[in-house]
Amino acid sequence: MKGDSYDNCPAWLCSDECTFTKLFSFPNKEKALEQFIYNWGYISNELQRMIMLENDDKVFTVRDTLYLCEKLGIPFVFDLHHHFANHEEEEDWRKEWDRIVNTWKYSPLPMKMHISSPKSDKEFRAHHDFVDAQLFLSFLHEIKGTVEQLDCMIEAKQKDEALFHLVSNLRSFPEIEWIDGASFLIR
Repeated sequence: MKGDSYDNCPAWLCSDECTFTKLFSFPNKEKALEQFIYNWGYISNELQRMIMLENDDKVFTVRDTLYLCEKLGIPFVFDLHHHFANHEEEEDWRKEWDRIVNTWKYSPLPMKMHISSPKSDKEFRAHHDFVDAQLFLSFLHEIKGTVEQLDCMIEAKQKDEALFHLVSNLRSFPEIEWIDGASFLIR
């Protein structure tokens, strides 16, 4: 890379954002969190501004991810499905929501989250082909009024078809006011 130019930069590195889910595979989670903080100082400010963190489905819970995001000023990309798959017994995402939102206060980007549904009860961590519209809408009702805009990235096996399917299903809910083909408000 020459200066601030992205001419010779690989596309995966030169996008405006890069979300990390799996941070480390240390046997000790606390050690992994502290190692992340230590290593953060070795990352250039330019790259730091691109990085976002996501709670994952096996190791790093909402609280773990919040710890890093708040300490280092990193935006938190909340994943509801991952939270359902991996959380401490007493951990409720609703109690942490304001803190999650607050991690975005210095970002020029709108808040982001990932939405998906489990493939089955047996394969709960795996992504379904589509997103459960009722689950998504229930989540949106819970957070209504807490953020001006929330960009939701769909994680589903059917990719674009999952988006079309979700939009089609959401059109049946009267509380949704459509702005365009994929953007809406909750009344």
